[in-house]
Amino acid sequence: MRRLIVCLSLAAGCTASQLEMAPAPEVPVESWQSVDVASLNARVDEAAAGGAAWPASPLNLTVELFGGDVDTRILSLAEQNNRGEGADTTVVVMVRDGFLDDSIRGDWHRIVYRRLPDGTWRLHEVRRAYRCWRGHHQEAFSSQPCL
Repeated sequence: MRRLIVCLSLAAGCTASQLEMAPAPEVPVESWQSVDVASLNARVDEAAAGGAAWPASPLNLTVELFGGDVDTRILSLAEQNNRGEGADTTVVVMVRDGFLDDSIRGDWHRIVYRRLPDGTWRLHEVRRAYRCWRGHHQEAFSSQPCL
């Protein structure tokens, strides 16, 4: 399993020691909702037809489709392939925490990708949940919207 942790600070950039210390959020997921993959796959199809490089990498797909570059304190990406060489299925879990939002603290996505014969990937299944700053689900991710 590969894990990439990106730490973004509001006032100043992260130092190497901050990156080493930033934990991947280990917050339970109590419930989640399914996301329709048809429109997401249409974007991937269009990009692949246009020669874009990002459809060839599940991690790049995740950042491109789900906005890994939003203003947040922690971005955690974990990828697990079904086998070491020639993987044709991979699962990416993306956790973002510390949104600059007054209600939504973060979100969790679990994306299952399948590789096509041309080497590009398509989404097979997407699950999504949210973590709130206040009210319910401050210590867990849930399918319920934040207040």
